[in-house]
Amino acid sequence: MATIKEATQNAMAFARDSLGEERTRGLQLEEIESATGDGIDVWRITLSMPDLSGLGAFGGRRDYKGFTVVKSTGEVLSMRIREVSEA
Repeated sequence: MATIKEATQNAMAFARDSLGEERTRGLQLEEIESATGDGIDVWRITLSMPDLSGLGAFGGRRDYKGFTVVKSTGEVLSMRIREVSEA
C-alpha cells in the first residue's frame, strides 16, 4: 500500500521525468484526495509549478497538474491539466 508520502513522491518524480527539470523547478504539493476510480482505490494529488509561459514566470502564476496514483502499488496512472478558478 502506497502511503500518502510515497504517492506524492511518485507523482513528483513522474512530473519531473515527463516535464523536465526546468519546468518542474519550484514544484509544490497543493492537494491530496482519497478516491475510487473504476473500482480502484487511488490518491488524487495536485501539484503546482511556476508558469513559465509569457509573464507568468515573473508574475507568480502557477500551473496545476492533477495526478492519479494507485494506492495498492504507487503507480501513477495519469497526469492532467488542473484548471483552477481565480476568485
